[in-house]
Amino acid sequence: MKQLSLKIILLGSILFGCTHSPTKDLLTPDFLLQKNVKQVTFQGDNERPRFSANGTRLIYSSHHRGNRKDLQVYETDLIRNKERRVTFSDGAAFDADYINDMEIIYASTTDEIKESPFLNRNPDKDFPPADLYLSDRFGSDILRVTLQPGFDAEAFMLPHPTKPSVIFTSRRGDVTGIYRLDLKSRFVSLLASETGKDRRYPTLAPEKSRVAFKETNLESKQQSLQLVDLHTKQTALLKSGEGHYRDLFFAPRPPSRLFYSILRKGDKKYQIEVYNLETKCTQVVFKGKDDLLYPAVSNESVERLAFTRTVQEKKQIYLVNLPEDLGPCLPDTASTTKTEMTDTLAAAPVAPAPSPKPVRKRKPVVAAPVVTPMSKPDASATPIQNTEPTPNAAPPTDAVPTSTPTATPVEKPMETPAATPTSTPSVTPAVTPATSPVSVESPTPAPSPVK
Repeated sequence: MKQLSLKIILLGSILFGCTHSPTKDLLTPDFLLQKNVKQVTFQGDNERPRFSANGTRLIYSSHHRGNRKDLQVYETDLIRNKERRVTFSDGAAFDADYINDMEIIYASTTDEIKESPFLNRNPDKDFPPADLYLSDRFGSDILRVTLQPGFDAEAFMLPHPTKPSVIFTSRRGDVTGIYRLDLKSRFVSLLASETGKDRRYPTLAPEKSRVAFKETNLESKQQSLQLVDLHTKQTALLKSGEGHYRDLFFAPRPPSRLFYSILRKGDKKYQIEVYNLETKCTQVVFKGKDDLLYPAVSNESVERLAFTRTVQEKKQIYLVNLPEDLGPCLPDTASTTKTEMTDTLAAAPVAPAPSPKPVRKRKPVVAAPVVTPMSKPDASATPIQNTEPTPNAAPPTDAVPTSTPTATPVEKPMETPAATPTSTPSVTPAVTPATSPVSVESPTPAPSPVK
């Protein structure tokens, strides 16, 4: 009996005790022990750093400086080690990025709050009422480029010789999606939006034809990383089910490497990881005792990583050369768990089987047939694709509908329910065109500069 109990205990610990993060025991370099580590900010709370094209300047948002609680845009000259404030808005100014050497784009709540003071008296902290603005690097020549009520932010530039545009996150009604703004015509078009799903943190791939974003299923709360094609507007799954993703950023230089912060299941702090779209390899860049957020990579031959780290309950920005060797790819948690369970069961002592007892013969008993009423099909078992057309937006003409083959269930060995796969499956699910029940902003004439 003792041997049998030991076997049951070992099996139970495998099935129910493997809730730790797959990166918990993975040896990763500590950025504080690296050479050439540089702390950029020393005051307030700072977030979302972005490099200039030549890597000599860093732009970011900061708040809690003195009596000022709202976010404002700051810039630091990395060569002269000199910081200056860029925006002096009445509301919050955040999510800044460079358009070129002399211009920036950022989000601000100034006009939205003034236009609807009673409606925006207690704004949503996650989705504050904000619009996008173009400005020079000194904040003197400002132009408002979006007029849609709601949250417009998390923008980045999509360069083009004749049709420059901006990709950004917009919350319209109760739906958060990814949109595209033509800077010349001010026309806004939909990229990816769907009822029941929040999509945000868009970032442009190095080849300038695909955009990655984070998707949250509002019903199941499961998060995933998705990729949308700018031409076909079709989305494809990159990875999911690992934890909470945020702050997506593509490295400017190929190969296509997606950096992000993630709070993995079983962990207490966010860490920075990178996913290579070509090799399907996920690696830990940095992890530690503090939250590591907002990764950004410079466009230089020797790449540098900028990120935010919590220091004494304050968020400060650090710079470090990106390590050339990030270590091994994260293992497949499901495969590891199967191997561990098989080895443990093989090593566990097995109690000897008891001798069989004689079986008495009994007359067969014929049971009366039992009629079981037919159960109704569960409508929630099969997800229904949202095919509601988008008002004021024509569907993509070059999108080719694809059929998804029905997978035949295959009997698998017993798996750990708490284990989470950390690598992307080799088979990419069929892409689906993005749909949206929300209206798309119609073209509006170019507004006059806003003071």
